[in-house]
Amino acid sequence: MGAIYKMGVIGSGMMAHRRCKALLETNRVELVGVASKTKKNAEALAEKYNCRFSTIDYRELLSAQPDFLLVELPHSIQSEVVRWAIGEELHLLIGSCIAFSEDELHEIKRASTEKNLIIEGGFEARYKEVWKRSKQFIQSGDLGQITAIQSIACWSANVDSWYYSQKQSGGMPVTHMTYAFLNPLSWIFGPPLSVHAIANRIGEKKEGMVNEVSCVASLVYDNNIICSMLASYVNQTDAPTWKVVVLGTKGCLEIFPSEFGAGSLVLYRMNEIPLKVNFDGAPDAFLLQSEAFIDGLDGTVNGLQNSVIAGEGDVSTAAAIVKSIIEEKKITINQTNVFSYESES
Repeated sequence: MGAIYKMGVIGSGMMAHRRCKALLETNRVELVGVASKTKKNAEALAEKYNCRFSTIDYRELLSAQPDFLLVELPHSIQSEVVRWAIGEELHLLIGSCIAFSEDELHEIKRASTEKNLIIEGGFEARYKEVWKRSKQFIQSGDLGQITAIQSIACWSANVDSWYYSQKQSGGMPVTHMTYAFLNPLSWIFGPPLSVHAIANRIGEKKEGMVNEVSCVASLVYDNNIICSMLASYVNQTDAPTWKVVVLGTKGCLEIFPSEFGAGSLVLYRMNEIPLKVNFDGAPDAFLLQSEAFIDGLDGTVNGLQNSVIAGEGDVSTAAAIVKSIIEEKKITINQTNVFSYESES
């Protein structure tokens, strides 16, 4: 076993509890402090894991001398905390997208490179067995040549939460669509080459609410693979609205990733009985990501799936979606070392 690393946690919501638990289960982490704007919540999370130090001022965590921070915050607050943490030369596991604007992400990339810091985005999809097996089926040729992808990710977001606030979230594409499912799809197919998107705000109408309550994005990946992606904060049914379908010349793959469960998939091939795979009992993706992050601190970075480079693709694609909505045009994404766009009439 390697070194034991001291962890500070900033945030006290459901996902802070979920990721904190996974990191501690590696048996390579010690919780030394919790910070939350609500004293009661900070104390509750600290007490749950036998930590004696909690605070409402995240800067005070420095007194506990953490090696890294777990950050689970609304994006607007996250930005401030991440800049501060990098300035203090602390490694970071960020529970969501690493940044919510391209300028911010490029700033983080430069600073983290200069200071040689490990920064991992919290999207656990690339560590989930259901996505790993899906990638194997797709890349092995079991589906033949991939022709099209269709996804739907409807989530009933609380209208009073920060997710619905444009200022606090940075918008639905970067908050929700990156997770479901831009991040895992770019892991399998590479970054999209172009996007044409439309959106509406049907549903709750509050001042300052997100500009895109529901969004449809048409994406093109390498080899002319086309993708239709629907994401929404409106979900008032029990219908299967968290799903990805990959169509190929020899078969079709239905992926049911599940938000917090293990997920399942179904492989269809002509004249064959459908292959149904349920991943209950598979290794916990949050634990696998935690282990990869700690390995990164030990100097083994090859296992990290959501570094700043991966985050760059997520944030840039989300930005291109927003640009397409605003301009009502197709946006070509020139994803070289620096992401840039060209509008097409």
